[in-house]
Amino acid sequence: MTDKGAALWGHCEDAVRLRDDGSCQLIFSSPPYPLLRKKEYGNEDERSYVDWLLRVAQDWPRKLTKDGSVCLNLGDAWRRGEPTLSLYQERLLIKLEDELGLKLCQRFAWFNPAKMPVPGEWVTVRRVRVKPSLENIVWLSASDNPYAANRQILVPYSDSMKAVLKRGGQAAASRPAGYKMADGAFGNDNGGAIPGNLIVAANTESNSDYIRNVKAAGLPVHPARFPAAVPETFIKFLTRPKDLVFEPFGGSLTTAAVAEMLDRRWIASECMLEYIKGGQMRFPNALAA
Repeated sequence: MTDKGAALWGHCEDAVRLRDDGSCQLIFSSPPYPLLRKKEYGNEDERSYVDWLLRVAQDWPRKLTKDGSVCLNLGDAWRRGEPTLSLYQERLLIKLEDELGLKLCQRFAWFNPAKMPVPGEWVTVRRVRVKPSLENIVWLSASDNPYAANRQILVPYSDSMKAVLKRGGQAAASRPAGYKMADGAFGNDNGGAIPGNLIVAANTESNSDYIRNVKAAGLPVHPARFPAAVPETFIKFLTRPKDLVFEPFGGSLTTAAVAEMLDRRWIASECMLEYIKGGQMRFPNALAA
């Protein structure tokens, strides 16, 4: 526990029931992917994945605030023995709306330039597929108008945009696809540019404080961590200070640590005690139960 949150050892479907209805502003998670090879942290195959995740998520809508959101990082799943992809993500999104009332607000993609060239059989051996460098992140909500503020995630202006601002905006012109710009368009300095829905973050952590401390304590390093930039984007975009962020699949507690840093309250659940003990290394002043 910290002043802002708590990590719970247990299954996420039990942990979420400990929260009051209408209390979570953001549920952000990267559920275990439906992989062909089982990992030590546990994962379902693509045939049963959709039903499993629906059972896990059945209480999420009523735990959200009236303008709360759910964000899920979903990885591609290859079919066994053939270079084709499962459509589990599409089936999942349809069922999340039809059965749980969670509507798709927007799709994001996380570009990891350091992604490994897998599956090796199709990418590096037979060379009939390219390296998959993108993972999907879907933003969902039971609300027609969930809280969001893109001013909280502005990015620096490009050099060309800085030049446009310096000269007072664009000259009047017609753009491709029929767009027309008035004289002086894009002349206001808003403090930064609105980002696109592509998040670029290399997953190359190899010698962080987390890894060194976990190894020194004789604990396992979680094998499926994502960079802090991924949850940071959505926590800034979809929550305000003091709002509550719930991470159902806590893993190494990256999301919890980002929420703590950004002055959000947080709850994370994780069913493997070793990973919670390792994740505690991210919180030097935490209290153990």
